[in-house]
Amino acid sequence: MSDIKLISIKELATRWGKDEGTIRRYIREGVLAPCTNVPGIMFHPDIIERMEGVNINPMSPIERRNLVNQINLLKKENESLKNILGNILSESSKVINLINLKE
Repeated sequence: MSDIKLISIKELATRWGKDEGTIRRYIREGVLAPCTNVPGIMFHPDIIERMEGVNINPMSPIERRNLVNQINLLKKENESLKNILGNILSESSKVINLINLKE
């Protein structure tokens, strides 16, 4: 088993040319996830190297296109359902008005 040297906040801040407070903010915002079950706040070098890479997107272009298409279909469906709901609310308000007039 090889020994992996974890990266501290200070080392990462120096490596990225950032303030330690900025690194802590990245953690709070969920941009960075430190290792768990280790003393202090430490980062695995593989994760940091992936973040530093030019292309950190694990999806292929086909996967990305499929997700974009799925998002577009869901947006259309959402608009359609909003219109249906609007029609239902409009018609139900007419029924409520009729009931109120009869009372």
